[in-house]
Amino acid sequence: MRSGHLWLKVLNVHVNEWRVVKKLFWLQFFQGAGISFFFTAEFARFLERMPVYELPWVMVMAAFLLWLTGLLYTILEHRIPFRKFNGGIILLMAGSMLLVRVGSNFFPGIWFYYFSLAWFYVLYLLNNLEFWGIAARLFDMRQSKRLFGVISAGDIPAKFIGYTLALVFVPYTGTLNLLLIGFVCMLLSLPFFNTIAREEEKAFASGHPAKNIHHSGTPINNLLADFRNSRIIRSIALISLLASACMIIVNYGLYSKVKEEYSTDVELARFIAMFMAGLRIAALITKTILTGRLTTVLGVRQSLFITPAVMIVLISTLLFVNWTNPDQKILFYFFGATSIAVDVLRTSINSPVLLTVMQPLPTHERLRAHNIVKGIMDPFATLLCGILLLVLFRIQHEINLITICYILVGLAVCWIGGIVMVNRDYLSMLIKTISSRFFSQEEFTLNDPDIIAQIRRKIETGSASEVLSVLNMVGTKQNPISIELLSCFLDHSSEQVKLEALRLIAAKKIVSLKDKLSTLVLESREESVRNEAIKTICQLAENNHELQAYLSNPDPALRLSAIKGMLCNRMDIAKSMAEDALRDMIGAGSTYERFSAMHILDEVKDEYDHPEHRVLIEHNDDHTAIRAINAIGNAAAPTTLSAAMNKLVRHRPIVMKALHRAGSRSIPFIATALEESHYTIDIRNQLIVLCGKIGGTKSHDVLVRMLKNHPSGSAAIIQALYRSRYQANKENRHYFESLARAYIRFAVELLHMQKALTGIDQPSALLYNAIQIEFQEIREILLSLFACIYDREKVRKARNGFYTHNRDSIANAMEIIELTVKKDLARYFNTLFENTSIEHRCEALRFLYTETEYRKTNQVLGRILSEKPILYHDWTKACSMYVSKKYLVTIDVTLMDKYLNAENPLLKETAHYVCT
Repeated sequence: MRSGHLWLKVLNVHVNEWRVVKKLFWLQFFQGAGISFFFTAEFARFLERMPVYELPWVMVMAAFLLWLTGLLYTILEHRIPFRKFNGGIILLMAGSMLLVRVGSNFFPGIWFYYFSLAWFYVLYLLNNLEFWGIAARLFDMRQSKRLFGVISAGDIPAKFIGYTLALVFVPYTGTLNLLLIGFVCMLLSLPFFNTIAREEEKAFASGHPAKNIHHSGTPINNLLADFRNSRIIRSIALISLLASACMIIVNYGLYSKVKEEYSTDVELARFIAMFMAGLRIAALITKTILTGRLTTVLGVRQSLFITPAVMIVLISTLLFVNWTNPDQKILFYFFGATSIAVDVLRTSINSPVLLTVMQPLPTHERLRAHNIVKGIMDPFATLLCGILLLVLFRIQHEINLITICYILVGLAVCWIGGIVMVNRDYLSMLIKTISSRFFSQEEFTLNDPDIIAQIRRKIETGSASEVLSVLNMVGTKQNPISIELLSCFLDHSSEQVKLEALRLIAAKKIVSLKDKLSTLVLESREESVRNEAIKTICQLAENNHELQAYLSNPDPALRLSAIKGMLCNRMDIAKSMAEDALRDMIGAGSTYERFSAMHILDEVKDEYDHPEHRVLIEHNDDHTAIRAINAIGNAAAPTTLSAAMNKLVRHRPIVMKALHRAGSRSIPFIATALEESHYTIDIRNQLIVLCGKIGGTKSHDVLVRMLKNHPSGSAAIIQALYRSRYQANKENRHYFESLARAYIRFAVELLHMQKALTGIDQPSALLYNAIQIEFQEIREILLSLFACIYDREKVRKARNGFYTHNRDSIANAMEIIELTVKKDLARYFNTLFENTSIEHRCEALRFLYTETEYRKTNQVLGRILSEKPILYHDWTKACSMYVSKKYLVTIDVTLMDKYLNAENPLLKETAHYVCT
């Protein structure tokens, strides 16, 4: 393969990555092919020399070898330098193949056949640990997304080629000499490893990452603790063990009949090679085409039933066919088809879905669960199956496929039982997890008696925080069962739970619980609960006499609660009664009445606003005006907001907060203020930011109009549009993409400024760093533009990656940009902000900047003080003036004029300092 541009584009490999990718590909290819030759040779030799019922002893031996190998690998990888360790692993794999070949001449004993076949499992484990350990060192997260699929082409395809070549070579070489081909293949991978290690010396020189991770206790103790304490992990481990056991027994039954059909080692080797190659292709097709679709349609829990259910159907069909026609040929081929189907389904569906079930677990428990399933249970299944098959042969003195079929049916039934346990524990795990994050009824069905019973137990026995989380979940939908459960929350001992339940009842307008609320008013000892219950009753009441009784109650607190509830009542007459009472309180001369009125307005500010609210805002007493402004909410009337805008200069912070609470109702007033010239730039920028925080269609229209009419303030407006979750439509997308291109050109010019400042005549690093801040600001603006044009969530993840300042995270962020943003914009952006030299970036983007090249510092200063090509931060302009004065850099003195009377004190004082 040549590293031509066509292949690079097809494989999504960058030019500078091709050398290492190519070497990794061939490294994995030769090692995978070598292991394929080893397996074909040793398995064929074992079946030729030994009866197939001896195969379980290989399983027992392999289990102990795998545990021992994993333990030694874990210990040694932390003590030996990475390069030497992995080079030694490759030599060990190659040398062991040669030793097996030579040993076959010197050790004719049958024990050697057992050991050499068991050694295949060790080779497979070492190959995976070695190869992925190398790949993890060489590539960051961004590269791994693109390249792991390419470099791992030595997995399924390489093994397919290896088995196919074994099929071709074995008639000419014999099975034993396939080991020499495997040895040569493994040695051929060593030069590729050495070249990679030499060229990537920096990556190989660092210590093992696990050294920097703190572990509480030993890893084994942590795994055992999770296994003991977590039912879901135990259930998943059981399923994994049963799945592995079924696969081992199915293969054992198949190979027993293969032994009968093929007598010589060459014939056996050809069949094994052909069978394994076909199996790899079937698994690849199934995993690519069907897995995602099946899990999407059926869901995670139901998908777990596919493999055991299919196996039961196939085995049952096989038993029925054998009962009607006991032909051994038919039995053999049918069992072979069953073996292929079960292997493919386990690899393609059962394993990935089983890992998905672990996702709700906390991260550390999930990782340990993976270790338990893959590192412990699979070898344990190998050991148990070996013992079971040995015992079975001792009893029957033959390998009976029918007996194996019955065992498989029994294991499959246990497998399904384990899945039922997983599903049950999965549900309990979700119920438990409610206390740590929010769930909705979309994830639960309240028609399930088991779920209802668990929720009732949680309400009775859970802590206040847990019960509040359950209350939020129950309140996401309104139905008879959720209403019944809400009444249970009113009986909870926690005052906070009762208050939240009352607020939810009022918000959902559940009139059927009004009698329960009346009982709560009479029986509750907490004053806050009684007042909230009265407020809810008055909000739900439909009887004027009942409302009048509460309104005329002599208890001031009870009366205030009644007014609050009546103002939110759906009946106009109830609202009118409360409104009249509130008007009297606002107009009263008593300070107590006035402040009580503001307290009511503050409580109901998101549902109601009184026409006389503006009177309180315009009051001469500042304390009264501030309280009245703080009582503005989402239901604010236009007169109220107009009065608040008149207080913007005097009480800016609290008015800004009030406008934010009013939401879209305040947008017309903000838009008017932005068009007026008497507000300072600082206030205007704050209003733009506020408009972005409020969001919504009205906010979007105002900001887009401002962006087009006032391009000088585009930076603040773009950031506000991003905060408002704006998504450009087809009409505006081209305009926003043109803005992105403009800011990319601005950033390129800043790069050229920095390039000029890196020369020998650079007077101060201060200016360089100030321009770097502007450069990073443009990155934020571009990310905001990308979020407004393309997939917002993906761009948000990319932004978070840049914030980490971690190499891998930044690389991953750039990969997201490359896959999300329009091709040319993504390429320019990543070139601008990648971690390479300024000279390289300027050269790569030279076609975007065609102006006069910056050669001297005074050119940079003049451009900044002229505020071209962007409006610079005040700090950058102040730094420019300071550098010109301190280092006697000649600039146009007329550029100082507009800064002598600047609003910002820093600019003003620096300008006077320069001019003196």
